Parts: sequence; C-alpha cells; structure tokens
Amino acid sequence: MENEFLLKMLKNSFLQYGRDLDIDPLSKDDSLQLIEKITNEKDKDTEWYEVVEDVVYSYLTNQE
Repeated sequence: MENEFLLKMLKNSFLQYGRDLDIDPLSKDDSLQLIEKITNEKDKDTEWYEVVEDVVYSYLTNQE
C-alpha cells in the first residue's frame, strides 16, 4: 500500500515539473531507488510530500 501511495505522489510531483510519467515512465530501477530514498529520508518531523518534492527535485537536477 505504501509503495502505491508513494508512486502516486511521485507521479504528481513529476507532473509539477512538466514530466508526465504516463508518457515517459521511470525505469523500474529508478522508481525503486526513489521510493527507497524517500522512505529513508522520511522522519517524524517531515510530511511525505516534503520528502517526495525534495527527492524529485534532486533527481531532476542530478544533485544525487
């Protein structure tokens, strides 16, 4: 369930940056790495959307 939730949030975040994952999907490896990074960076003081936005921004700007 959590992965489905995170994938939906990732999709919405990518849409905000003008990248439609239905048209240009991430590789399975990239998706798994992003979800892993999100779950590792999430703590009790942050909201899911904050972590997702930070991870997507880092991914798109190659700051990893």
